[in-house]
Amino acid sequence: MRVLFNTIDSIAHWMHRVSGLLLILMMAVVVVDVSTRTIFSLSEGGIDLTFRGGIELVSFGLLYCILLSMPHCVDKGQVVVDLFTQGFSATLQQRIGGIYTLGFAALGLAMSWRFLIAYEDALVTHEVSQDLILPISRIYLVVIVATLFLGMRSLLVGIRDLLLITNR
Repeated sequence: MRVLFNTIDSIAHWMHRVSGLLLILMMAVVVVDVSTRTIFSLSEGGIDLTFRGGIELVSFGLLYCILLSMPHCVDKGQVVVDLFTQGFSATLQQRIGGIYTLGFAALGLAMSWRFLIAYEDALVTHEVSQDLILPISRIYLVVIVATLFLGMRSLLVGIRDLLLITNR
């Protein structure tokens, strides 16, 4: 069981790093897009280095950035209102956290199911993005994998907390 937990945790950490890389790439796209539009404006249209799809790249990048980071962050830094739980034992607090994390599992699995339906619809209709003409079905496929992994890791973390298994 510990091997399964460690493997899932490692994959989640890898996804989190990819998310950070996407964040840097999104920032680069925004800087380049704003810079090229400024050059275009200052040259009164004489120098056109602008490109299409900057907003889409940032939008899809943000979607992936959030969804790829969520599995790693599901058991880290949760905001807890201590007024309610501060009098409880550490064991009970961990179990309450496990139940809370199972809610994330339900959320991740429900999102996967809903995006699977959207994926099938986009596949049938051959829906594409507006500027870059990317197949939306492929974008949804990555979202399905990320949300499914969120649900799976949340489920395992919730079980680990409910059974009082230590992470290390």
